[in-house]
Amino acid sequence: MGTRYRIFKADVVQEYLKWALEIAPVYRIKAALFQRDIIVVSDPLAVHHIFQNAYQYKKPAAFMPLVVKYTGRGLVWADDDEHKRLRKLVAHAFTPGATMNMSGDILQCAEKVFSTFQHIRTYVSFNLAMIVLMSYCRLQAIARVGFGRDFGPDSPESIAINESWRNDVEIMSTFTGFITPIVLNLFPWITKLPIPALQEDGVTKKIIHRIGHRMLEEGDIKTEGRDIFSLLVKDWSLSNDRLLDNIVTFMFAGFETSSSVISFTILSLAQDLETQEKLREQLTGVNTSDYSTMDKLPYLDAVVREGLRMHPSAHDTERISIRDDVIPLQSPITMTDGSTVTSFPVKAGERFIVPWTVLNVSPAIWGSDAARFRPERWLEPNGIPSSGLPRGPFSNIATFADGPRSCIGWRLAVMQIKIILAVLIKSFEFKDTGVHIGSRLVPSLQPTVDGKPGNLPLYVYPVLSQ
Repeated sequence: MGTRYRIFKADVVQEYLKWALEIAPVYRIKAALFQRDIIVVSDPLAVHHIFQNAYQYKKPAAFMPLVVKYTGRGLVWADDDEHKRLRKLVAHAFTPGATMNMSGDILQCAEKVFSTFQHIRTYVSFNLAMIVLMSYCRLQAIARVGFGRDFGPDSPESIAINESWRNDVEIMSTFTGFITPIVLNLFPWITKLPIPALQEDGVTKKIIHRIGHRMLEEGDIKTEGRDIFSLLVKDWSLSNDRLLDNIVTFMFAGFETSSSVISFTILSLAQDLETQEKLREQLTGVNTSDYSTMDKLPYLDAVVREGLRMHPSAHDTERISIRDDVIPLQSPITMTDGSTVTSFPVKAGERFIVPWTVLNVSPAIWGSDAARFRPERWLEPNGIPSSGLPRGPFSNIATFADGPRSCIGWRLAVMQIKIILAVLIKSFEFKDTGVHIGSRLVPSLQPTVDGKPGNLPLYVYPVLSQ
């Protein structure tokens, strides 16, 4: 299991990128516990082919019981015609207009975050406070955008969800967290055993279902509500449980993505004060309580694009081909016998890993400064390569995937990142402490110090002119 464990223990992009540059953008690695080899693919055209044929390259069936446990039978769980039907049912909640209508709730969340730290007037050190801050903000966003309600920071719901998430992060950073999905892939029947830890729903899922069922029973639904629950319940044709499963799915996927990107983008800005000040200058005098104004700021947009490019909340995704195929390559590959290929054959049952991080930061795709946080690339003529980039719904980055299973809530995620970054950078100056901060996926992107996840030490100063 050496290869997979090296990936698990290393910083998010380290191993995949090194092998892609040393070997090729398509290569095989040994799977753990004598399983079939895995093909790692970071060639943009090959990845596009896999994602566009999403119902031929499926997510591993062995992981679906865990998806059901934590998020339910929502859009992530669904497949084939069921997925198409579900995506059509929920799409109207994530149109540009519907997303814009949710900006007021995100702005209220951001203002609460600002108020929490408004008392700061002198130099202090953020450590776990930044993670707590993002966690608090995430919960407020879940409550308001999901249900049009507030979870108070000391409410039983907030405390339970936060404790559950911290426990998950701690477990997933250990060898147990590494070996569990591998064992489930080998022995999927384990998930059917009558063991409470395996059969009991996740904490967040239980809380969302409890609140949602109570609202449905009491008829406590806003006819003109702009939250996801109110939008979906009007035209929903499936069971109430399926409705709530989709809300849990959106909350898990969307807001964990956003909080990870925000934390690491602030770290990048703390390590580049010139870029941070340039962003602050653009925000000065801007009404950050009006998202339509913020959304038109070019440098804020460039910072968000760069943050999403460099800090995707998941470093890879796994797929299995259900039938034979031929995958095209953007860049020809020279084989060990000296021959050159522009495509490669695939057999049914082949396993694939697509590493988002390599697609987003490979110098072979983005140029020699690919590893540098440089928002200007999105504003300069020819700052972005004219061809050969990843494909997806937002810009030329792989973070939101591509094809029929691309992230349906990407607009909401981008809006949340923009709003919270704008409010925080306008009001506070963040500086690097000099402590080495790594990155691990446990289970989403987390900052680490000395291998321990959930640590983001920064210095913060209030911008007194605000």
